[in-house]
Amino acid sequence: MIEDKQKKEQELLEQIRDSLENVETRCRDNLLEIPEWDVSLRMELAGLEDRSAVLVYFLNSPKWDRELFECSAGLGQDQESAIGMAQGSFLFGMLDGVRAMSEGERIGEIQSEFVGSAHKWDVYQSNLVGMGEMPEETDAQVLWKLLREEVVKRLGNQRLCYIKVYCAKNGEDITGECRINDVTVPALGQMVEDYARGWKTKSFGSQKQFFFLCQQEETYTPYPHTQEEVACAVQTALRLYQQCLSQADDRRYLSLLEEELKDSSLVEELHAFLPELCAENAFPAVHCGETVGIACRGTQTTVYKSQLASYYWISWALGEALQGDFPNGLFSALVSASAMYHAVSQAKEKGADLAGEGGSLSVCFSFSDRYVLR
Repeated sequence: MIEDKQKKEQELLEQIRDSLENVETRCRDNLLEIPEWDVSLRMELAGLEDRSAVLVYFLNSPKWDRELFECSAGLGQDQESAIGMAQGSFLFGMLDGVRAMSEGERIGEIQSEFVGSAHKWDVYQSNLVGMGEMPEETDAQVLWKLLREEVVKRLGNQRLCYIKVYCAKNGEDITGECRINDVTVPALGQMVEDYARGWKTKSFGSQKQFFFLCQQEETYTPYPHTQEEVACAVQTALRLYQQCLSQADDRRYLSLLEEELKDSSLVEELHAFLPELCAENAFPAVHCGETVGIACRGTQTTVYKSQLASYYWISWALGEALQGDFPNGLFSALVSASAMYHAVSQAKEKGADLAGEGGSLSVCFSFSDRYVLR
């Protein structure tokens, strides 16, 4: 069964290779290399039923600071047509945007600001992939024009930022989704949903499009760690937290962590973010929103989580750890150290069930004078 799956994945990669006319490619070991773009691609057949298929794609380049991820689903008359639908959606969507970025076909330039510095970005887009009944006149940049100002607010100092937009309308059933670096942004999703609600269509229709923002070299300051290194730092932090917990000596935790990581700012972020992220898992009904407060050197700054270089990398690595053999005692200790836990506990003392009934919280992190926001 595993061999059949790998054989099918290799076959689908070869189909992608065949579709890239006049572009040099190499296909080996379930990896498609595109030297001309300096991009490599692998894919997995994540789900397959009689009339549906789910394909996931991972793209990497030494020019980027993150791996690109796309999950593409297809429905069809049979299994093969469902696979073809999912594969086509990827080819004409994300991969077309990567091609445009690699070949320098930008649609414009934007400027953002983070930590007092200006950041300039080249903007690229994929095809606007539509299915079913579409609006009669659709500008290829309609979704970018809709979201541009809000996207700019959420940019930090990344090398690359990618945005996925999907909307669909089927009668009164409306769907809108926007993801930045594969993280759902509800406020932008609502804007996309409102846009789709205005379609003068009578039957099902959907649109999907990708945007890629590549920061120009003149304004980019490389982050000192890769995503993999941050993931290793999370593992180190969890190991040392557990060690100090078992020795009843939590005062040594930060000093031990700094000895190993040699980065005081990352240490402070791990110390602050890990408890809150565990609490978000423990209390899913409590909503913390997109922004956090950063208190440092006598001032408080509100930033989007997406602007912080490490936040979602730490979140991703913790999520991977929680799916494994995660000690219950460690999870409970981290949750109890969070501001969210104290807010839930205080609400309970006053007779309110914040954990069960839900609510919204604003979180502010206090950092030392040594901390560098990046």
